[in-house]
Amino acid sequence: MRKSLNFIKSTIVSVTVMTLLLVSVSCNPSKKEKEATFDKVAAKQAIEKENQIFTEAFNKGDSITAADGYATDAKFMPPNQKPVSGKKDIQSAIAGFIKAGIGNLTIKPVEVWGDETMLAVEEEWTLTDKTGKETDHGKSLELWKMEDGKWKLFRDIFNSDLPCPPPPPTK
Repeated sequence: MRKSLNFIKSTIVSVTVMTLLLVSVSCNPSKKEKEATFDKVAAKQAIEKENQIFTEAFNKGDSITAADGYATDAKFMPPNQKPVSGKKDIQSAIAGFIKAGIGNLTIKPVEVWGDETMLAVEEEWTLTDKTGKETDHGKSLELWKMEDGKWKLFRDIFNSDLPCPPPPPTK
């Protein structure tokens, strides 16, 4: 009799533990379920819209609106320069590019990876002069994060596809 009570108790405990494990596993959405609910096409379209706002502002000489597309804790990493952190300093760096007469900028997302909290975006960019002649082109990798309900640039690094200019002659 005692053995059968112990068997019943151990069976009840085992069934309870298994039930709790099954319930906890079933309550957590799987990675596939999360991926199924995230719309990468819509995310890429949102990035394209944000890029359009950025390039229109940049091309009009509006560094404030251009910098508004960056997250509060963003980092801007242009080639051959030290990284710049925070919207205020990023706005100053963008203003420097504008004042240097860089030209008109276009940006095209190529591929997007990520989820609803962070996206990695590979892009191609082109600069043209006032006549429409291409002056430079290159690629970038960016991290975008959701901030205040909008995708904002979190990390921005880019470089040219053109060869580096030769160093100045030595005297």
